[in-house]
Amino acid sequence: MKAWQADLAIIGAAAIWGMAFIFTRWSLEDSSPALFLTCRFGLAMIVSIFIFGHKLAGLTKTTAKRGLVLGLLMGGGFLLQNYSVNFTEVPRAAFIASLTLPAIPLVSFILFREKVKKHNLLGIIMALIGVFFLLDPSFEGVNSGDILAFLSVPLWALYLIYMNIFTKDLEGQTGQLLVLQFMGALPLTILVALLFETGLWPPLHPDLGKGLTFTARFWMGLLYCALLASIGVVFIQTACQKYTTPVQAMLCFQFEPVTAAAGAWFFLGETVGVIGVVGAIAIIMGVLTSEMGGLLDAGQTNPPSRELGDLIATDRPPPKTTSPPAADSAPTSEESDKAPSD
Repeated sequence: MKAWQADLAIIGAAAIWGMAFIFTRWSLEDSSPALFLTCRFGLAMIVSIFIFGHKLAGLTKTTAKRGLVLGLLMGGGFLLQNYSVNFTEVPRAAFIASLTLPAIPLVSFILFREKVKKHNLLGIIMALIGVFFLLDPSFEGVNSGDILAFLSVPLWALYLIYMNIFTKDLEGQTGQLLVLQFMGALPLTILVALLFETGLWPPLHPDLGKGLTFTARFWMGLLYCALLASIGVVFIQTACQKYTTPVQAMLCFQFEPVTAAAGAWFFLGETVGVIGVVGAIAIIMGVLTSEMGGLLDAGQTNPPSRELGDLIATDRPPPKTTSPPAADSAPTSEESDKAPSD
């Protein structure tokens, strides 16, 4: 597959994921967030096992670890995102989630000690200014849903970084990773649902204890989110991202908040106002500014696999001495100029 074909497929996946905000909002009228996600991931896992179950016969320990870690990151990101949609407007949640792209350089700096480029820093500042306007300059309109959407951003950044790391050397194992991600996410959503949404623990908000009602609206949202937005999108992302980079993938995923905002206006009557539109445009421009410089920079490559990535990718504990790194994870010239910090 060529890079442009992978990018085109990811754009289609982004549009599907953007509309998933709308279907999720409809389903949450009849279900609490974690219960809905449990149903979503459970159905997606059953269907994906039916389609790809025969590929699990040759499952290796490395692939199992990778898939389960991706599943935990995906489950955590979706939990926070579903809770945010329950308490704030869809366009706000979607555009805040788009901050994942400028967050990738920051997360890479924290985990891999990669230098944050000037264009990344400029893009981050622009995106934060956009958030300032999106959430109302007085900040009187900031709610718990907005905060939860912010908390999901680093999880999605980690998910995309490690998706890229874990799929670079995999061939013919897309189906395995797809099934394993749902297996990794499902226990997390079940645990959260049991603790906070089914009476074992007092709900943090009345909406979180409303249980589950099987209505036509719920089933419509469940089928869309489980089949298209879960199996379809995760399959496309897992299959295609190895042919692109986290940066290019997230550029394509900027179609997600645009689609979500358009769908929210058309189906839900939700808008962000003139100032909010200015903020949303500033976020998109910040995202593009952050990463266009990287696309033009020949030295801008995927973050090296170290620490957690090394442990999962090699099936062995990290070395106790400072022995030279393996050939396939040699440090870049920038990394070699400074002493390791871990």
